Amino acid sequence: MKYNYQKFFFDKIPFYLTFLLPAFIVSGPFLSDLAISICAIIFLINSYKNKLIFYYKNIFFYIFISFYICLNLSALLSSNIIFSLKTSLPYIRFGIFALSTWYLLNINNNLLKYFFYCFLFVFLFLEIDGIYQYINKKNLFDYPLMQGRVSSLFGNELILGSFLSRNYSLFLGLFLFFLEKKNLTKKIKVISYIVIIFLPVLVFMSGERSSLFYTLLAIIYIFIFLPKKNIFILFLSSFFLISIGVVSLERFSERIIAQTIIQLTFEQEKNKRLNLFSITHEEHYRSAFKIFKDNVLFGAGPKSFRLKCSEEKYLISKTSCVSHPHNTYIQLLSETGIVGFFFIFSIFVILCVNSIKIIYSKYFAGNRISSLQICLFASFLITLWPIIPSGNFFTNWLNVVYYLPVGFFLWVFQKKS
Repeated sequence: MKYNYQKFFFDKIPFYLTFLLPAFIVSGPFLSDLAISICAIIFLINSYKNKLIFYYKNIFFYIFISFYICLNLSALLSSNIIFSLKTSLPYIRFGIFALSTWYLLNINNNLLKYFFYCFLFVFLFLEIDGIYQYINKKNLFDYPLMQGRVSSLFGNELILGSFLSRNYSLFLGLFLFFLEKKNLTKKIKVISYIVIIFLPVLVFMSGERSSLFYTLLAIIYIFIFLPKKNIFILFLSSFFLISIGVVSLERFSERIIAQTIIQLTFEQEKNKRLNLFSITHEEHYRSAFKIFKDNVLFGAGPKSFRLKCSEEKYLISKTSCVSHPHNTYIQLLSETGIVGFFFIFSIFVILCVNSIKIIYSKYFAGNRISSLQICLFASFLITLWPIIPSGNFFTNWLNVVYYLPVGFFLWVFQKKS
């Protein structure tokens, strides 16, 4: 029997690279970025060879390609063209990767199962390792507590909470999807419940305040749309465990509560007022807005804040110049201008409008909404939420996480249609 090498190249390789992504992300930025780049390249070749034009004729890709053009135009108009183009030109891989995931789900539904099990194993291991690290002051691989915060396999990169919170909704959606179809064994159900209940606790132990907010926001959002008994118990358990953590884990409650209050109310000189998250955050924002005012339409160029903020006219203080302004929308304004900002903010507005429609449909029209679809909406809400400090919008691993749910959503939307 002749082996089908074309099927192996176009289907099998992207299949394995996609469902292993959760493990790749934990291993570091290199493997995850390499995996989605290979998937994108293979899908482009596959699209040309097998005429997969269908996957490009949808509102997502139209918006994405327009945003991509905007990024490159912004880079070409910037004062650091080569530096910005290094970010904008290869950015197309993220949108193509989303289409690749959609295609793989269409030709092989087993991707859902394999992806879910990979996530389950990764989350379970991180929880065991994180709790071990908290108790023993070092994890299973001898990584110590960083600044008294649990980081597990991420070592000196304090992004454990961000990874968990941003992938929580997608994992929960896949769990509910298989739960409704009764495709899970009793043992897997029990393990999944344990992982889902303890995940917010580990986010809390990571000491990442934004990640804790994202997790609670996702829980509340999903709870509104899925008022089922098992979901209520699930989320109630999470809130209960977090409450216990706030009361008993002095080290973490001091950072989450006490330090937040200090930063919000810290007096600068003699001005008694509330700060926007902190004085340092305010300085980042002020510097970014100064850059925006001089580059209103297309910004100063992708990833250019780290270069421009050191210029005398934009420098606020010794601490105001960093790699990014720590807020997605403020970063977009300064680096891509009002045009780039419009693309992303309009998606957030569309998400809010559709959420209102879903509430009406759920509670007044009596229509049933897919659990997976609701959880995917929660993933997008976390990504696009405006009023909270956030990571660098152009960071590779964050964009992998941003675009990962998109392929699943396009598949769900197609199924619904």
